[in-house]
Amino acid sequence: LSLAYDQMEPWEGQGCNNQENDHDSASNNDDVMETIRTAFRMIASPFVPYQRALAEAERDPLGKAASMVAKDVRSVVGLQDAADRLGDLAPFMFPLADSAISRFELLTSGYNASATLSLVDNLIATHASELAIAMGSLSGHVSNSKGNEFDEQHANCALEILRIAGSFKRSLKSFDNSVKDRLRSLSDMMLDDTLEQSGGGLPDAIEPAQLRSFLAKEACNLSPDYIDDGTGVKLPASVVELRRLAGTTSNSADGTTLFPKSADSVSRLARSCQSFVFEVCYAIPEQNLRGISALPVWKQDGVGSGDEDSYGILPQSFITHVGEHILALVQALEPFASDKEALGLANEVMTGVIEVAVQPWKEFVAAAGVSLTGDEKSQLKLLMRGKEVSQFFGDDGDTDMDNQIEEEDDEEEDPDNKASTAFCNQWLDVVGLAVAGRLLERTMRIPRLGRKGAEHLAADLNYIRNVFTALGVAGHPHPLLGYMAKLVTMDEESLQFKIHSRQGEKTPSDALEVIKRAEIRIAYVRGISV
Repeated sequence: LSLAYDQMEPWEGQGCNNQENDHDSASNNDDVMETIRTAFRMIASPFVPYQRALAEAERDPLGKAASMVAKDVRSVVGLQDAADRLGDLAPFMFPLADSAISRFELLTSGYNASATLSLVDNLIATHASELAIAMGSLSGHVSNSKGNEFDEQHANCALEILRIAGSFKRSLKSFDNSVKDRLRSLSDMMLDDTLEQSGGGLPDAIEPAQLRSFLAKEACNLSPDYIDDGTGVKLPASVVELRRLAGTTSNSADGTTLFPKSADSVSRLARSCQSFVFEVCYAIPEQNLRGISALPVWKQDGVGSGDEDSYGILPQSFITHVGEHILALVQALEPFASDKEALGLANEVMTGVIEVAVQPWKEFVAAAGVSLTGDEKSQLKLLMRGKEVSQFFGDDGDTDMDNQIEEEDDEEEDPDNKASTAFCNQWLDVVGLAVAGRLLERTMRIPRLGRKGAEHLAADLNYIRNVFTALGVAGHPHPLLGYMAKLVTMDEESLQFKIHSRQGEKTPSDALEVIKRAEIRIAYVRGISV
């Protein structure tokens, strides 16, 4: 149609030469323009029903395409090729979504935007949810197939899945920003009145975008409402709506996404991937710590064997397996973290990763017999970080951890190496927190602790503390590990005095309550009257 109008220009120009600057010429031009508009309307009329119900017309074909992809995603059940297959399937919806937005531009030029955006939002959100479910099934596969040895291939697969989730989130951000730019352009085009002017000459040319906007307005917005855009200016409601969605009006919220359901689904996808990586990295410690509360060694009261007298109490095999696994994690994480591109994508979905390690601490608090007040999750995170608990230890707490961390922070490091180290430390941190929480919880559930058993427990706790110290990860070893090691071997009078002295402390703190209950529990299993 734009090219056809170009062919009409010589004829229009000839009319102007015969009646230059004449009122009849302007009237003639108006008649010609109306004839042109009528022709445009007639030619485009078959598309009007599609323009007015674009979202409904798109729903079925897009839904069928989404169902086909969802079927392929659900077929990914093993770890062998999971990363490759999900890597191919994860971005599949964005070209479909982009094509839907292109048809929206072509046919409606921004009118009825909410319906199309909602359709695209549901399309991407459903796909992200399917991916999250697939990640959950992979986690179940790891849980059911884990053995006594750490499988680095599982770790590599899990980290690749994390990268895929990060790529998906970045693609959603890019798509969101691209659509906002397109909405801004469409809102400007809605105000173009080239095809609606009267009383003047005919336009030299009509751009395709101008023609699309005119036809869309004719089909979708015959009686526009004018509203305040937030600055006192009255504009068509469709223009104000597009600018609000694009974030260019005073009523727009900063950082608002066009696709809120998709953003929520991506958050769930990120959590699924975090849980998958965590389960792979934490499976061996959980397996080794799960049944330690019932070990008969804890009940031992007598004198140890000759070897123990000669070499002291050695850490038991279950805790050395845990320590060796944590140290091996560094080598498993480093190859992935050294890839700058993969690391950047994975970091897109690392927010809130500490939450994967909350469950052992929740069970530790329950084993201590404490009901947390206020926001349970926030209170658990404070307890996990250990900063609040240290103040209640007095002379029995650790004092060298903060100094060690400050010394490490002062060292200069290459930015890429620093990012790699930070990523590795994030995972070592959450695995370490889970190990500490589970070890404390299992300690609370020991039914009886004899003298020799207490010495074994102290040796185990101090061993894992040394492992964490060797790693040099901020916040580790957790101060409660060292404090518990001292409680189980503290002489009877000192422990009784500590427990009784707590009765005068009036500071309202969940952390203090946990410490109090832990002290009482240790005294009880040691047979000390309080």
